[in-house]
Amino acid sequence: MRGKYSPTVTAAYMADQEWWHKYSREAEEWTLYDPEGFDSYGYNEAGVDRAGNDECDYYHNDALDYEWASMDDYNFKYDSARGRWAFDGVRPTMKN
Repeated sequence: MRGKYSPTVTAAYMADQEWWHKYSREAEEWTLYDPEGFDSYGYNEAGVDRAGNDECDYYHNDALDYEWASMDDYNFKYDSARGRWAFDGVRPTMKN
């Protein structure tokens, strides 16, 4: 299902499946949130990701043309956020 993982963390997981565990371990204790306040799926306590979107914002197909929409799965917010976020080797960062 599109949206379970925020598109802001896609590049991070593609580069290193363990990035969140490495980044969130500033202390030796178990935690729900990384130092920036996001969980391993990329959402904060309020359910909002680094791009400012809620998980459910990514669920629906919002292609403009019905015939095209039935053939392609497209979500403007998801694709926009995925295109704007990268991974710097430690955490997700916005592309310059």
